[in-house]
Amino acid sequence: MQNKASRTATAEQESVRSFIASLPKTEIHLHIEGLVSVDSIWALIRKHKLDLGISSREELKQRFQVTSLTEFIDLFINIIQACLITEEDLRYLIEDTRTYLTRNNIRYAEIFFAPTKLIKNGLDFDRIISILDSGANQLRSEGLDVRYIVDVSRGFGVENAMRNLDLTLQHPTENIIGLGLGGAEQSGPAKDYRKVFKKAAKAGLKLVAHAGEDVGPTSIWDTIEVLGAQRIGHGISAIEDKKLMDRLKERRIPLEICPTSNLFTRKYASSLSDHPIRAFFDHGMYVTINTDDPTLFGVELNEEYTRLIEAGVFTLPEIVQILKNGVFATFLSDQRKTELWSEVESTIVSSRYPDTLPRD
Repeated sequence: MQNKASRTATAEQESVRSFIASLPKTEIHLHIEGLVSVDSIWALIRKHKLDLGISSREELKQRFQVTSLTEFIDLFINIIQACLITEEDLRYLIEDTRTYLTRNNIRYAEIFFAPTKLIKNGLDFDRIISILDSGANQLRSEGLDVRYIVDVSRGFGVENAMRNLDLTLQHPTENIIGLGLGGAEQSGPAKDYRKVFKKAAKAGLKLVAHAGEDVGPTSIWDTIEVLGAQRIGHGISAIEDKKLMDRLKERRIPLEICPTSNLFTRKYASSLSDHPIRAFFDHGMYVTINTDDPTLFGVELNEEYTRLIEAGVFTLPEIVQILKNGVFATFLSDQRKTELWSEVESTIVSSRYPDTLPRD
């Protein structure tokens, strides 16, 4: 039987979880393929009668329990993306996006999508864009604002990245706002993509890049100095370079940190308590919290916030400050950022925790 102290602690824990869940949120590092549900992928495997070496839903669920970056990339490309064959299949992504955003009270999200494998599957780029575009418009009508960032993977090379950028520029839509460099960093240095990013910037696209996730600080330096990235995906290897930490702080470059994802790679953190995010926060760097691929890592945004509190990494007021960072790190207009933060403020003021409202 629980004693009174433990019952009180549990009650307070549940109260904090409910408070976090009630707050309107943003998410800025999220892959659309990584939030698709196991049920959706299983339905697509059966629909297309695909021979992927998976004979049951339970076996598929086990495949989602990846234990290495290699297994993760294999699952992402050779199972999840391999199932997206027809235009109708893409609608599963929209439905699962709706479910995830609603469940986590995410009012605005900037979501990566990677077109290369879909094109290889036989889908036309213009139809991919059309379906994602109409999906974003439908979600917006429901109060869920979504914008897309085209994810060009190092694994497919520079020429492919330029080709995807050119296709993007040929199919302009307000729902595609940026270009992102993804894929395993060991597949190629960021500086190789200088021309791609220069062209994207000239066209007015926002620029982001995965860097410092599984290789050292040089990757982050190249991303900010050569590519001109406005945000850094992960960026946790910056902990090895004080000068880089200072530069990121001075320039107020947001880090799209994905704590659970980072623990999975085990390169720069083996537990939340030794994750660099606390050191970055104390240094005055611009940190945000995201999930990366919620289905694959078994974590959603509400949990990312609450786990950091329960692990003693951050206090509740500090988490609210980081949530605010997430709002103002988006590529929304200044007016829309202010409006969205006002919604968060109103929720906080009327909650049990009005004192968590940031003073600045």
